[in-house]
Amino acid sequence: MGKPRATLERRQLGAELRRLREAAGKQQKEAAAAIECDISQISRVERGERAFKVLEIEALLDFYGAPQESRTQITELAQLARRRQPRRMYSDTLPGAFRRLSDHEQDATEIYYAESELIPGLLQHEDYIRAMMRSARSAVSGSNQEDVEARIQFRLDRQELITRDSPPRMWFVIGEAALRRPIGRWDVLRKQLLHLLDVIERHPHIVVQVAPLATVDHPLLGGSIEIVHFGGAAPDIVHQPTFIGGGVYMDDEQDIAECSHAFDRLRAVALGPEESRDFIAERVKELET
Repeated sequence: MGKPRATLERRQLGAELRRLREAAGKQQKEAAAAIECDISQISRVERGERAFKVLEIEALLDFYGAPQESRTQITELAQLARRRQPRRMYSDTLPGAFRRLSDHEQDATEIYYAESELIPGLLQHEDYIRAMMRSARSAVSGSNQEDVEARIQFRLDRQELITRDSPPRMWFVIGEAALRRPIGRWDVLRKQLLHLLDVIERHPHIVVQVAPLATVDHPLLGGSIEIVHFGGAAPDIVHQPTFIGGGVYMDDEQDIAECSHAFDRLRAVALGPEESRDFIAERVKELET
């Protein structure tokens, strides 16, 4: 038999268990001793290569002193991870969904991102994020200021991926509408575009293209899509965010190939990187007048 497939659900579960273990200040060998298994099994679970039984998961959660909200979430992930047949699409609507997306990005070698309506999260200025959160808070009931601040900080922490040692190669195609839509106030949009130019200038591993409104045969209209490549270390994934949080994942090889082909077509019809930089700079000048 070959090596077990690191399914998306198992990788999600492994990342959550690793985070709880590290938060509890425990080593893998201590976790292995707590449930009387070999340390290699803890390592394989955290890498998403296998799944523990429910009783083993519960024993680990006890050992880590996991809070109740984490226990419920982990239990649901564990049930998904133990499915014998991986699903073609996986909707992650559990709490912490964007944190799990960030975990995948941390392991990536390449990230391709297409966004028609907004500046992608990895490239957002703090004022732009705050304006977005204010808008979202007015549209979604139940959110308080503490929740908003936590979400803002998470997005800023997520952007540390850009400046870390050996970051993944990132390629963004942004629709012209995102460069023209005022999020908050016009000066917020101006700061956002200046920030975008600064990121392009300082980080050669980041490529940004603009897809003008006049682009003919745009292959990815109607939303955003993120393709995450792992360089063969794990199956690649596609993520499409949803309005209510979380998003839909795909890791079927044919689906990945079709999404990658569509992204390549989009890159071909969008402005080139230098033209795109000039386009953004011109938009900044328009906002200064």
